[in-house]
Amino acid sequence: MKWSPLGNLDLLIVDDDPFNRQLVVSLLEKIESIHFIEAENGKEALEVLEKHHIDMVLLDLHMPIMDGYETLKLIKHESKYDFIPVLIVTTDEQEMNKLYSLGADDFISKPFKLSELESRIYAHIEKAQYRKKYNELSANKIQKTFIESKEYEEKQQIKKVSQATEEIDSQKNYNLDFIEKSQKEIFYSMAKMLSYKNKNVDDIKIVAMLSKALSLLMGYDKEQANTIYYSTLIRQIGTFSINENAPLAYIFSEVSKEKYQKSIFAGYKLLSSAISTNFIKIAQTIILQSKEHFDGSGFPKHKKENEIHNIAYIVSITETFNALLSQKSYLNNKIHTPQETYEILKANIGQRFHPKITKLFLNHFEYFIGLRDKIIKQNL
Repeated sequence: MKWSPLGNLDLLIVDDDPFNRQLVVSLLEKIESIHFIEAENGKEALEVLEKHHIDMVLLDLHMPIMDGYETLKLIKHESKYDFIPVLIVTTDEQEMNKLYSLGADDFISKPFKLSELESRIYAHIEKAQYRKKYNELSANKIQKTFIESKEYEEKQQIKKVSQATEEIDSQKNYNLDFIEKSQKEIFYSMAKMLSYKNKNVDDIKIVAMLSKALSLLMGYDKEQANTIYYSTLIRQIGTFSINENAPLAYIFSEVSKEKYQKSIFAGYKLLSSAISTNFIKIAQTIILQSKEHFDGSGFPKHKKENEIHNIAYIVSITETFNALLSQKSYLNNKIHTPQETYEILKANIGQRFHPKITKLFLNHFEYFIGLRDKIIKQNL
């Protein structure tokens, strides 16, 4: 790992045991660019954060005066600390679930392994720096350019955005491809945190990979299929904003539909604040339309037929396919057999699903059964 591109770094070590703090320092002291600041408890840590620039916090949980839970909660409550990753020292899975919900970025266990400690710190600081730079771009030059460009004709729009992108490239070595790559990483990290909390990370990945496979069968190229994959991964990101779970169901009750619609609009709004890349546009389409039905009986906008994008139909059918095979709560309180799943999908041709896309999927049904099994066996 090359640490120099990250610049000079300040690592805050929060632990009531001086030996543990010194152990971290001794393991990492060969990295000349890291400056170490120590705190004995959460109260001291918050005082340090007020007075000093900090790039990352290594936080123990069990301390006097203020423990790690309260410290984490207070750090994540302050927007000025949004780009400071917090690495928690614990191995307890129950604690991890609670800490993820409080905003923890990652976990590490004692005794520390040098390679693991280095790689975790490097990865999270690098990601935080990307996020911060991306946020600055979004809030300033590119967002401003997109807003101003709306006043011109299409050719002027393209020209002005191109000029703005070139200016940013020369000043900060960024371009829209890099921004899109950063967006995928940032929003997927948020979605993964959410899926760990809701314990559905496997289903999210399975549906994304099946959607990618179906999009390739439909003629999308590899680049488009990869973008569909990443967009599908974050389709439930709206529950992150509303801070409540919106469970998937074949038939929604009025209460659950209202909750799910709330998560749809929250997800769409969350992505609307980002730079409008192809990834963002596709992700917004999936979020807003994947619960719409071909016959107009879906939600939230009751769109139908060609008003619904093919990408949304792709995600709708792969999500239903996987849910029928894996979730008792999805329909009739049972996990369905492949044959039952086939018949349910077939019965919904022209109702829930696009006829041509559904027939293509069913013509390759055994392939998708095998692909899903392979994904599960390979532990994703």
